[in-house]
Amino acid sequence: MPDTYHLFEHAPAVSRRITALAYSRFAQRLFRGDPSLWSTAPAARRSIKNRLGWLRAPERMLREVPRLESFAREARGEGLRQVVLLGMGGSSLCVEVFRRLFPPPAGSPDVIVLDGTVPEAVRRVESRLDFETTLFVVSSKSGTTAETAALQAYFWAKTRRIRGRMASRHFVAITDPGTPLSEEAAARGYRAAFHNAPDIGGRYSALSYFGLVPAALGGLDIAEILRRALDMLERCGPDVPASDNPGLTLGAALGTLARQGRDKVLLLVDQGLRPYELWIEQLLAESTGKDGRGLIPVTAPQAPGPLRTALVGADRVAVAIVLEESRNGRALRRRVAGSGTPGVVLALKDRLDLGASMLQWEVATAVAGAVLGVNPFDEPNVAESKKNTEAALEEFDATGRLREEPAALEEGRARVFLGGIKPPSGKRRTLAGAIRSLLAAGRPGDYLALLAYVDAEGRPLRAALETARDALLSRTGLATTIGHGPRYLHSTGQLHKGGPNTGLFIEVVPEDRVVLPIPGRAYDFETLKQTQALGDYRVLKRRGRRVLRLRYLDGAAAALRALVSAVRAGKSRAPAGRRKHR
Repeated sequence: MPDTYHLFEHAPAVSRRITALAYSRFAQRLFRGDPSLWSTAPAARRSIKNRLGWLRAPERMLREVPRLESFAREARGEGLRQVVLLGMGGSSLCVEVFRRLFPPPAGSPDVIVLDGTVPEAVRRVESRLDFETTLFVVSSKSGTTAETAALQAYFWAKTRRIRGRMASRHFVAITDPGTPLSEEAAARGYRAAFHNAPDIGGRYSALSYFGLVPAALGGLDIAEILRRALDMLERCGPDVPASDNPGLTLGAALGTLARQGRDKVLLLVDQGLRPYELWIEQLLAESTGKDGRGLIPVTAPQAPGPLRTALVGADRVAVAIVLEESRNGRALRRRVAGSGTPGVVLALKDRLDLGASMLQWEVATAVAGAVLGVNPFDEPNVAESKKNTEAALEEFDATGRLREEPAALEEGRARVFLGGIKPPSGKRRTLAGAIRSLLAAGRPGDYLALLAYVDAEGRPLRAALETARDALLSRTGLATTIGHGPRYLHSTGQLHKGGPNTGLFIEVVPEDRVVLPIPGRAYDFETLKQTQALGDYRVLKRRGRRVLRLRYLDGAAAALRALVSAVRAGKSRAPAGRRKHR
């Protein structure tokens, strides 16, 4: 079923953009690897030239299918019943999508993804494992990702104590050639090391070893996924008219609408595909959020009332991703068509179309980057939080404590820090007053980002975050997102710091009572988590972002209860997201 566009008054502008892209021979130049589509700077062009390998990934990886399936059979034959993926961002999100959408067939191991440093999450995963039958897949393009290295050190030490010299048979590495992880895997004698093509960037790596090794271990039909992706690649190719090119038209629509003020991309994902929004969110945010511009992905609320509110706004475009024969998908089609907000409906025949859909989104993101005038293949601001984290950890090593600025206010177990907003005064020196001050700084076209360093796999915490998001949305009308720390640092973090200064940020950092030392480090997982949150807050504040940091001296459940209560306590004001742009 073809994609459906409801662009209303924006249709002529999008049509003109598609014509201009055809005239510039965009698709032909893309498939030739022409970096001048995005930049004229020599250094940027050299970098882009080495980031376009994703266009060749489906064909490359189809040749690798027999090897991957043989590797998976061998692992099953040796009695391995659980696969734990240790990775962040582009190394984990595709695996998380596949894991949640494709239950393992009989005889295949369960796939578990651990992509965070929250101690409760590490302990939760560890409690599920039988180390005798678990395979750990350590996944990092650079081979130096701090969170992945810490998780690898922790589970390597645990496995060594239980399995002795056999521990190496329980570890696999996925990385680029010549990285520290590659060298470590060789020195320890890991079961296997899969060296990915270095010309594939992390967030574009779903259809490479990073996504497909865990998928094969989990029993997915990776050959069919790749065949459909290759078909989509041909449909987006240089010989297809621009108006019939599904990747080019989607990218042209998103880029053109963003230039007209509709830069919030509201993702309405079929219940049968819901986890897919995590992967799209990273691709859009990290690729386009730079140079003060960007597409701001917003996952849609599930409850009908908040969803209706989320669809209203002069700064929004709706994108529904549906399964063709799904009842929920049909409802989403009707909602997009009748909302009055410009929108697109992308239809998948079934879940095996995911690889094709990912390829379409990758092409669309490359097109949208060109329309917005940004390089969609770098991530210049991601390193800032990493450097701040490293500096804070060095400080911790030297002093035994993390240095924080004085709190703007204290209330019970809450310590509130503010950046870019006026602190509340008098009787309003409460958490509710601080939330009120943050929201009062909002402007039409802004968005809210709730950034929570909690283990949200449990239903109560996940529900509490959604309640807080829905309350913020109801109170302000602003597009509102949820990010899980530290995962979001590798996903939407680039957008927060490099994109437009239109974000209002609430960072929630509870204390985790679980003490889990990291072998070979002078700090534990809780200290690493706290340091990452502090480092990101410092960068947001230095960049003039409007941010409230809630440091809560109790667990995640109490912190989120306090947040919801504070959000609900303030008086309502005119929904900023509903006002027209001037």
